[in-house]
Amino acid sequence: MPPPRARTFVFESLAGFDDEALHTFLTPGDGGVDPRRLGVALHGADHDELAARVLRALPEQAAAAVAAARAEPSPSEAVEEARRHVVGRLFWALLYWHDPDGYEELVAGEHIHPGLLDSLDLDGRVVADLGAGAGRFTLFAARHAARVIAVDAVPALLQRLEQHARQQGLANIETRRGNFTHLPLGDASVDVAVACSSLASQAPWGGEEALREAQRIVRPGGELIVIWPDNPQWFIARGFVYRTVPDADQLSLHFDSIEAAERICREFYSEDAAGWVREHRAESVPFAVLGMRPPSDACVWRQADDRPT
Repeated sequence: MPPPRARTFVFESLAGFDDEALHTFLTPGDGGVDPRRLGVALHGADHDELAARVLRALPEQAAAAVAAARAEPSPSEAVEEARRHVVGRLFWALLYWHDPDGYEELVAGEHIHPGLLDSLDLDGRVVADLGAGAGRFTLFAARHAARVIAVDAVPALLQRLEQHARQQGLANIETRRGNFTHLPLGDASVDVAVACSSLASQAPWGGEEALREAQRIVRPGGELIVIWPDNPQWFIARGFVYRTVPDADQLSLHFDSIEAAERICREFYSEDAAGWVREHRAESVPFAVLGMRPPSDACVWRQADDRPT
């Protein structure tokens, strides 16, 4: 279920995506946007321009399914339901694209457990940060790694990452635009690939094809590390080892003010969480209050080392 904040976006918000983003976020697969429901959502002459862009951006088979569904009659209730569905599926993409400030404000309070970060072997290595966003993990990794390649589908977030890197004097970061199913990196080109709260079990942020692509870029003996995974069991079933930091139950989200804590809890979590902030007059909100696992776990996969022993 998308957060309450999803109500701030409408189907027409998709028109703000450039053509590459439309391809990235709308190409179906591994649980992504259903092309038939997308076709229903595009009903109406007022969506002709967006529909034309979507059809150009999608692979041929998906475009044909969208066009066929758009051509079929649909009651207005079905059209509105399809539009809500698409917006819900693409909430995070819409947030990253249209409100990078809101996204940064949210993740600024989500501190990955320092014990988990300290357990990572990054010293002197080439690291890829997949779904890097504005650099939550990239900036940490750059203080240890020889080089960090930060990949994200949203140019505005990469621009913010570059700005943060300059401000912090980090010169070993390279940013590249790309998505999980077409990473702009060569085969076996990095020692460690990390996805920090980004690679998921379903498209457009993950799935089987994205997992194979992430594994492709890891050198023999290297690791793919998924920090704070959405569905640990999905990764464990695919050969990952689950790691967690003990005594993490007291981790909290930290905000700049009580007002910010209440607003962000209301927008991204629930009215109950916002009420907890009001009652306790707290700038920090335990993850237990939000009903979430704290950011203190990871799933780790190691590429087989094919060197002779």
